[in-house]
Amino acid sequence: MKKVVGASPVQADPEQWSEKGKRSISYQYTREYVDIHYVCWRCTAASVFTAKDQKHTFEVKKASIDQRRILCSTCWSESNQLRARLAELTSSWAVSKKELQRDERFLRTWLELLIGLEEYVPYKPDAARKRMILKLLAASEKKV
Repeated sequence: MKKVVGASPVQADPEQWSEKGKRSISYQYTREYVDIHYVCWRCTAASVFTAKDQKHTFEVKKASIDQRRILCSTCWSESNQLRARLAELTSSWAVSKKELQRDERFLRTWLELLIGLEEYVPYKPDAARKRMILKLLAASEKKV
């Protein structure tokens, strides 16, 4: 990510950071935030992690000071929708695992969402869960 000289800085208050952030080397040296320009990892759109957004992220939301944006706001929103849907399915699984392990539609939906999420992250999330779902789907196909 590239810091742009001349962007409007915003005063930083490291005292508002998370406890972990206060133990970082950045705590000693950060006095202001500046806009950070980057390219979205998913769609390659030019994006900006604004100084104002950084202040909110690190001082109000208490996110890790080492956090860096990789998704534009549109892709971030889409990934959050996927995660919310995945959380719903995971909760359903926790309550009704015995019935849902034979529900092919449920399993396929869950698998599609897990695969879909991979478009938004630079790693393969939940590989073990995907393997489990694939095994359950394979077992249900053998019974047919």
